[in-house]
Amino acid sequence: MKRIFIAFMLMVAATSAALAQNGLKINQIFTGDYASDPDVTMTIMSGESRYLTSHHLTVLATFKGPSGTYAKTLAPLVLADGSKAVGRNVRYKNGELYYAFYALPKVKVGKQELNRYLYYVNNGSQKHKRVTMVYFEGKITQEEATRLIRTFRQ
Repeated sequence: MKRIFIAFMLMVAATSAALAQNGLKINQIFTGDYASDPDVTMTIMSGESRYLTSHHLTVLATFKGPSGTYAKTLAPLVLADGSKAVGRNVRYKNGELYYAFYALPKVKVGKQELNRYLYYVNNGSQKHKRVTMVYFEGKITQEEATRLIRTFRQ
């Protein structure tokens, strides 16, 4: 059991380090600081899992948590990273960031250029009041990315 835990922690650290190399502000969220909050769901995947390869991805990181607690933390980070976007779809509601879908500049990994996307939705006006943020990169096209983010909506 101890070996499994150590292997898991090394995998998380390696994934966090890989994300951090991309220089995004949202990487602050995926450090594990919020893992102790039972209302937070976080997933970080990299490598060649069946799910990732079926969606032409190399990295997928998701965060879901209570809007009242996390929207004020996430929105500025998303907007900062989105300021460098090459494509964007952003919506505000009552003066606050409600929805954002950014196509970020490509990143070169080895000999490959990978597409990167950042998705954010704050449905604080709805009953469950959740904020969702998804970062993904890979050979995924913008059309595929748009279809994929529909699966993350609440």
